[in-house]
Amino acid sequence: MSTGPFPTDAVIARLRSHAPSLRIVGSSADLRTALEQKPSVTPAVYVLVEESARPPQLSGPATVQHVAVSVQLVAFVRSATSERDGAGARSIADQSVIPEVRAALIGWAPGNGYDSLSFSAGRDENYETGYLCFQQVFQSEYRIQHQAMP
Repeated sequence: MSTGPFPTDAVIARLRSHAPSLRIVGSSADLRTALEQKPSVTPAVYVLVEESARPPQLSGPATVQHVAVSVQLVAFVRSATSERDGAGARSIADQSVIPEVRAALIGWAPGNGYDSLSFSAGRDENYETGYLCFQQVFQSEYRIQHQAMP
């Protein structure tokens, strides 16, 4: 059982130890801020977590709520070659960054009470000024169980 929130720091630690091609792994306050980053070195990943809960259920004196978790990784890759189409950056993302990130997170849980992560979606955000920005999104779930106070 957990009361949350989902531990962003645990995801960051996991990526730092299991995705060696990543040069920067950090977090961001929100998606807009993450998308605006132009990291000094790449590959770089910024971790964001979004949670949504179903309505609570009463189970005796306890209240139980299921919380769906979306772990968003906003990644940046830059190719060393001067290119207009981003093919080199796309190749680095597809051959190195995405496989490492998925291998590090799929099937892993940040602790007891959390479901293991599964891959949900990937999307390209943009290619601009030499940076390819894309997302990898993973899903998890946990339960909040709270004893009702008399």
